[in-house]
Amino acid sequence: MPRRYQPRKKSGESEPLMEWFVKDRMRPDPRIDADVERSCTSKQQYANEADAHAHALMNGMGDVLFSYECRYCGFWHLTRRPN
Repeated sequence: MPRRYQPRKKSGESEPLMEWFVKDRMRPDPRIDADVERSCTSKQQYANEADAHAHALMNGMGDVLFSYECRYCGFWHLTRRPN
């Protein structure tokens, strides 16, 4: 699977991912804004599926939580909904 585009950081500066997303999109869409806020801002981000699953297992929730790749940030999140 190809890597998702990640914004380049300027030397010495770090821009939060959500600020970059809102600033660089083509035109505002309230539905997407609400979905991004619900999907990304309130959830922990994991670099890959194995990390997300390992975190769920460490917390004793391996059989309840499922991992998925976020379409907005490219990281992995955990959810209770089976894929």
